[in-house]
Formats: sequence, C-alpha cells, structure tokens
Amino acid sequence: MAILEVIKMGHPTLRKQSELIDEDTSSSEFQNFVDDLIQTMRHQNGAGIAAPQVNVLKRIFTMEMTDNPRYPDRNPFPLYVVINPEIECLGHELVDSWEGCLSIPNIRGKLKRYKRIKLKGYDRNGKSFEEELEGFAAIVAQHELDHLNGVLLIDRMDSMKTLTFQEEYEKYWL
Repeated sequence: MAILEVIKMGHPTLRKQSELIDEDTSSSEFQNFVDDLIQTMRHQNGAGIAAPQVNVLKRIFTMEMTDNPRYPDRNPFPLYVVINPEIECLGHELVDSWEGCLSIPNIRGKLKRYKRIKLKGYDRNGKSFEEELEGFAAIVAQHELDHLNGVLLIDRMDSMKTLTFQEEYEKYWL
C-alpha cells in the first residue's frame, strides 16, 4: 500500500467531473488503488476521500469514522468504499455543517447539508448496496460526492463569513 499525494484547491482536477467506473473492479490494479485510497484517508486523518483528491477522475470515494483525532466527538461509522455513488435525499431537513477538506488544508467553513440520505452504489467487490445514513455520515457522503462532481465545500457556503483557519475555528467556533 502507498500513501498517495492529496492535491490542493487550485489544481484543475478538483473542478472536473469524474468518470463512471466500468472497469473490472476485481483486478489487482483496481483493488490496490482502493487500498491506497483507504490508506491515504487514514494517514491524513480524513473522514473521507474521493479519487479526484488524489488526481484520479473516477467515481469512487471512501469514508470511515473511528477514533479520528480531527473529529474526536463524532459518532463512529464503518468503512465504506463506494463506486459510482448516488445519493437520494430523505426529507427536506437541512443541518448546519462545519466542514474541512483534505484538499483545502487547515480551513473550515459552515454550510448546509441534508440530515438524512440514502447512499447507493457498489462496494469494492462490485456488489450493489443501498444504505440510509444520518448525521455526520450523511454529511461526509455528500461532501465526497461533491468532489466527484467538481464541487468544493466553499461552493456550497451561503456566506464566506464563516470561512476560517482550523486554529481560529477551535478558538472561537467550537
């Protein structure tokens, strides 16, 4: 396994639409990429990571929350590997979400996300699944899907007044 380079805001790949995955997901090359993506997410203490963040324009993301020092008070959720994801919003209730991004390091911003969603896609073995997510897991899935569509968290913010460095967020906004 390898730690992949996480590209930063300003890199053109982050603003492009990712391509559907129609290749053999059981190939060793694809499975190695999935392992590298997971390892990179964990190494960076991310709650999730999408392929475009490592300069790969494919529709896949991973997400997981277990003992993460960047999110010490968040409810845990298991590892998800999601290929060709789709999200269906369940209801109209929105929640405030303070978000960070591995591609915009040390910055946080406040935006709105759907509280409950249905996440659909394929796992790393090509098996289809659907799962209802709520709270932080739902927020992370929406954030990662945005990356696959070339959208960054700053694009979803109603106001730039809450855009803040991580250090200031911890002092004044927590």
